[in-house]
Amino acid sequence: MKSTSKDAVLIFSESLVPTVRKALCDPLEEVREAAAKTFEQLHATIGHQALDDILPTLLKQLADEDTAEFALDGLKQVMAVKSRSVLPYLVPKLTAPPVNTRVLAFLSAVAGDALTRHLGVILPALLSSLKGKLGTEEEAQELCSCQTVILSVEDEAGQRIIIEDLLEATRGADPGLRQAAITVLNAYFARTRLDYSAHIRTLLSGLIRLLNDSNAEVLSQSWDTINSITKKLDASSQLALIDDLHRDIRAVAADVKGQHLPGFCLPKKGVTCILSVLREGVLTGSPEQKEEAAKALGGVIRLTSPEALRPSVVNITGPLIRILGDRFAWTVKTALLETLTLLLAKVRLLRC
Repeated sequence: MKSTSKDAVLIFSESLVPTVRKALCDPLEEVREAAAKTFEQLHATIGHQALDDILPTLLKQLADEDTAEFALDGLKQVMAVKSRSVLPYLVPKLTAPPVNTRVLAFLSAVAGDALTRHLGVILPALLSSLKGKLGTEEEAQELCSCQTVILSVEDEAGQRIIIEDLLEATRGADPGLRQAAITVLNAYFARTRLDYSAHIRTLLSGLIRLLNDSNAEVLSQSWDTINSITKKLDASSQLALIDDLHRDIRAVAADVKGQHLPGFCLPKKGVTCILSVLREGVLTGSPEQKEEAAKALGGVIRLTSPEALRPSVVNITGPLIRILGDRFAWTVKTALLETLTLLLAKVRLLRC
C-alpha cells in the first residue's frame, strides 16, 4: 500500500478491508500488531473510510466471547498507531448508553494526550455508568474501570479538567451523581502520582462543603478524599492553607446554622482529616497563623459532637497548652484560650 496510489487501493479495497479486519482479530499478537500497521497505511491512503469499514466490525466482535479478547487487543493496537484519528471515532460509540467503561479503560492506556481532548464527553459518561452500578455487585469493577481511565491522564490540562468537572458534579442535585463523582475523586487522589498542589485550595473548599451532604456515602468518601490530600502535605503546604481552611470552616458553620457538621461526626473518623493542618499552624506558624489556626480549631470544636471529638482531645489540647507558655501577642493567647474553653466544655459534656 505504501507503493500504491489511492485509486489502486480503492479498487482493491473490497479485498484489502476484510483482510485487515480479520487480521486485527487474529489469535496471534504478532499478526494483530502487523495488521495495525497495515491499517495505519490504509487510513493514510483512503482516510475516514478506513475507520467506517473496519472499526464498527471490531466493536461488534467485542460482544462475542470467542473473539472479544482478540478484538479488544486489535483496537488497542490500532489506537497505539492512530490514536488521534481513532479515538474521536470510538468515543461517541463507547460513551453512548450502555457505556462501555471496560473498553474505555483498556484503550485509555494507549490513548496518550489524545484522551484529554475527549474528557468532556468521557467523564459524564463514566459518572452516569457508575451511578447505575452503585450498591450492586458490579460497583467495584465499574469503579476500577473509571479509575483506570482518569489515572491514564498525565498532562496538566487533563488533570485540571478531571478536578474541575468532578467537583462540579458534586454540586448537582442528583445524589447518585454526587456519590459517583466523589467516589471517583477519592479513587483518583488515593492513587495519582501527579502534582496537584495548584488545585488543593479549590479541592479542600469543595470537599469540606460536602461534609454537610445528606448522603452518608458522600460524607464518608469526602472525608477519605480530604484525608488522602492532607496526609501528603509537607509543613509549608499545611501552613499555606490555614487562612483558606478557616474561611471554609466558617462557611460550612453558617450552612449548618449552629448544628454539628455530619462529616466531622463520623464514627472512628471525627476531625482527624484536617487536624494535622491546624496542629501545624498552632505549633510552627507565624503569630498570625497561630491565631488563625486556633480560631479554626475553635470552629471545628463547635461543629463536632462530644463523642466524635473524644479521640482527638489530646492531639488538640497538647499544642494549645504548649504555645500558651510562649511569648506571643495577647490576640494569639486569647484565641488559644477561647479554643481551650470550648474544648473543655465539650469534654465536660462527654464525661457527663
